[in-house]
Amino acid sequence: MYRSKPRSILKRFLIWSVLLGIISAILTLGTQNEGFIPVNKNLWSLSFVTTTSCFSFFLLGLLYYIIDMKGWWSGCPLIYPGMNSILVYVGHSLLGSYFPFSWEMKSPTSHAEPLVQDLLGTAIWVFIAFLLFRKNIFLKI
Repeated sequence: MYRSKPRSILKRFLIWSVLLGIISAILTLGTQNEGFIPVNKNLWSLSFVTTTSCFSFFLLGLLYYIIDMKGWWSGCPLIYPGMNSILVYVGHSLLGSYFPFSWEMKSPTSHAEPLVQDLLGTAIWVFIAFLLFRKNIFLKI
């Protein structure tokens, strides 16, 4: 029904983004630690869910516009881990704490080293997913 109406799909994504953003702003009074329900990732508070959902719908709408509507980008390299997402998830769950995905940090107060560690780990998993994609190996349930 909506596949033939890409503007309608994009409009729905953006409406949900704005609606959830308004709900989040009301719940938090526009702050992180104040308001009726503060943003709390550890508890998955309602304000955390609405805030992250707001940004997720906006990003989804942006990517839908760029990839599906305009065709400016093919979506690579996101396609490769998406084709083997269960294997990447299970592989990271089992091997994520081992080298080269993780190592003991010299400066735990810095944000630079965890960023490098996370980017390198992600790049390695995308590369593994790419190799599996090229060999037509897909984990299916």
